[in-house]
Amino acid sequence: MLELPNTYKNKIINRYGAKGEKWLKSINTIVEKYKKQFQLQELELIENLTMNIVIFAKSHQYGDIVMKIGVPEKTSITEMNIMKHYLSEYVPKCYASCLEDRVMILEKLTPGYSLSHLKDREERVKIFSKIANHLLVEVNDKTKDFPTFDELFQEEIKYVYENKQNYLAIIEMVDRASDIYQKIKEMNLKKYVLHEDLFHQNILKTKEGWKAIDPHGVIGEKVIETSQFVREELKLSSIKEIDEIVSLLSKYFKEDKKLILGTLYIDIVLKLIGYIKNKYSNEIISYNIEIGKEILPYIV
Repeated sequence: MLELPNTYKNKIINRYGAKGEKWLKSINTIVEKYKKQFQLQELELIENLTMNIVIFAKSHQYGDIVMKIGVPEKTSITEMNIMKHYLSEYVPKCYASCLEDRVMILEKLTPGYSLSHLKDREERVKIFSKIANHLLVEVNDKTKDFPTFDELFQEEIKYVYENKQNYLAIIEMVDRASDIYQKIKEMNLKKYVLHEDLFHQNILKTKEGWKAIDPHGVIGEKVIETSQFVREELKLSSIKEIDEIVSLLSKYFKEDKKLILGTLYIDIVLKLIGYIKNKYSNEIISYNIEIGKEILPYIV
């Protein structure tokens, strides 16, 4: 029987309520089903679960694998769907998947260390840019039904104004982010299905090169893909180096510097909305408010 940490179970219940409780009760049945189907042995639950359940195991058929069980929300489904459109050169091989169970049996990437282990910033930017550009999926009849960044953004803005009293500390930032994104939309830039969570820990080293994991599958402007990466770069350095980071991204990812900074600001605001909604610490909220204030002069 799989023993999930109580802190993780509480987080799922706090976020998804009764739906989360029901999902948690189903996990052991799901694990046993795929353990038998793929003759899995040596199952090991990863430490520090965030949302999805991730288990390492050995398969009689495929060798070392990762079993991923998605949480009961849309991102689990969109991840499984977008994986079908990727070349395995840039993502782990998907040996099997089941939408009903929200399960994927994936290639385990080895050695599997993340992009943040590289000391050279320019090298990190080059690798990110190569991966991100190769994971851009054209929007066509087969991919048009993925959620759009615009829809997700507007949902969050609507939520803020329906609960305005809780967001007074960032309401001016929310308005500024809305203005910035409106200007981006008016540029009518080409849209793609994006990975949309391409930060350092989701870019892993393999024997064949670097590959990306955990895509969200969201339709939006290409520049949106840079936000998670820049946020992680700021953690590795400081806000004082923002110009160097963005200049390198502009060079290798081929996007305008102000657009990169604008989408970064939007992403910070979206993160703040989530942090306040999910009652994160005042320290985390204050830190992100300060980062937003620091980058604003570079945008306007």
